[in-house]
Amino acid sequence: MHVKRSSPAAKLAMVLSLVSLVGVVNAVEAKVNVHHRLEVETGAGKVKVRVLIENRGDAPVWIPREIALGDDLSAPRFALSSLTDTVAYTGRMVKRGPLNAADYLEIKPQTTYLNTLDITQAYAFKPGQHSYEIRYAGPWVTDLRKLDAGGIKSSPALPVKFSHTVRMAAR
Repeated sequence: MHVKRSSPAAKLAMVLSLVSLVGVVNAVEAKVNVHHRLEVETGAGKVKVRVLIENRGDAPVWIPREIALGDDLSAPRFALSSLTDTVAYTGRMVKRGPLNAADYLEIKPQTTYLNTLDITQAYAFKPGQHSYEIRYAGPWVTDLRKLDAGGIKSSPALPVKFSHTVRMAAR
């Protein structure tokens, strides 16, 4: 059996063409890397949730405007639970259709965005001192033309545990 060996110049040309092909693929697919983080501040009878959104990628992403700019909620955006059960959402409910492009805010590449929401009146916190855990699914989109279930991505924030005291009303 005879094996024909490639010349060093042919090997170099093949390696260079493969490297350039990888560069083209990377240029087409922008890196998207979105992280959400929650912080909870309690005190003075309030529960305030800071939502930190980091777009560590190379392309813009869009997040729900209510989370990005709002100061209260119009639907149960967080999953809240105590040690024994789920804490009911009791805040205002705005009846509306699915979110559309106007309901999202652009977060530019390599940008961090922070917003604080007061959820004190939005959830049924129990009287007395209790421990809670809050979760956020972290939805975002890369293309406002694809707002269906397949176009919405998520980067869930790690759950945060906190304690909150609701003072009993004097009778």
